[in-house]
Amino acid sequence: MARTKHYPSDATIADILPDLADAEDYLREVLVTMRLCQKHYGDASVRIGVTGRSPTPSYRIDRPDETARDDGAVEAGRTLFGAYGGRSHDRFTQVNTAETRWSSRALGMAEMLALHDGLRRPRGDAA
Repeated sequence: MARTKHYPSDATIADILPDLADAEDYLREVLVTMRLCQKHYGDASVRIGVTGRSPTPSYRIDRPDETARDDGAVEAGRTLFGAYGGRSHDRFTQVNTAETRWSSRALGMAEMLALHDGLRRPRGDAA
């Protein structure tokens, strides 16, 4: 039986960009969801599912989350905004989200916009 290859546990969308079936469309869909998160929570980051080597991996959007500690200090962290299938961009159920192995590294909005802009820029431009 063939063994399934996985992405490295710290892979990001930037790392797998050449493997994406339709990179510009995929990034556009991810950015739409990130912007929705950003509108409501002020920030967004994205991590990919690293199980398997789908040409359109699942992804999760995380939002900022501040947690009050017992000593009264506030810790800044991240919490799930939503997880989505890479092909359909449909939202995952809680079970799908929990059963998916997510990358340990994330990309923020500025990094995602730079990736998307890089795809849209003609190859000969040196901007």
